[in-house]
Amino acid sequence: MEEVSVKRIDQLFFEMKQKYIDGREKLREKFEKEGKKLFFVHELCECSEKRKMRLRFPEIERATTYNPRFALGQLVEEALKQRFKNSDDNIYMKGLITDDGLYIISGMIDIIDPETKTPIEIKYQTSLQKNPHEHHILQMRAYLWLLNAKRGEIVYVSPEGIKIYAVSEPLTDEEIIALIKEEKAPRWPEWECQYCPYQQFCNKSVVKHR
Repeated sequence: MEEVSVKRIDQLFFEMKQKYIDGREKLREKFEKEGKKLFFVHELCECSEKRKMRLRFPEIERATTYNPRFALGQLVEEALKQRFKNSDDNIYMKGLITDDGLYIISGMIDIIDPETKTPIEIKYQTSLQKNPHEHHILQMRAYLWLLNAKRGEIVYVSPEGIKIYAVSEPLTDEEIIALIKEEKAPRWPEWECQYCPYQQFCNKSVVKHR
């Protein structure tokens, strides 16, 4: 007889795949049929080549949802959502008209504080750093733009403790358009390729392989 816990854990991974892969791609297809181009906030904050790699190697992206660290982060997020009484996914969208058509920007925000309406992004890490990461700040600034909000918080959760950083400068329309249109691969050359699951298939990777 299969253990009850195995079924529950398998369900967690299945739900993560539906939420982070299947659901996003269905939404992208929907807008494409309407002649609209959809970008997710996380795509604007990462290497532009990753968007293409996900289409070429969908199996790799599906495999990342089984990463134990990813699962731990999901469990931490769900626990904090309960504390903040967030029962649903906080999905927001905003349109931008440019010279080459209409873009839709979509973001799934971890938590919205029910009293202050402050967006809160949860980041699970094995250790804490002195300052928030640049790409996390950029992500929160995009969320502030999406919500027309003035202030958000990044919460780092680690076995070492918890650190909270406030972000208070929303991106502008012009900055969002620049992130959409600029092809920057990698976007964060100091570290991004090192942690990228596509590095061995990408001719723009700055990681040297023997």
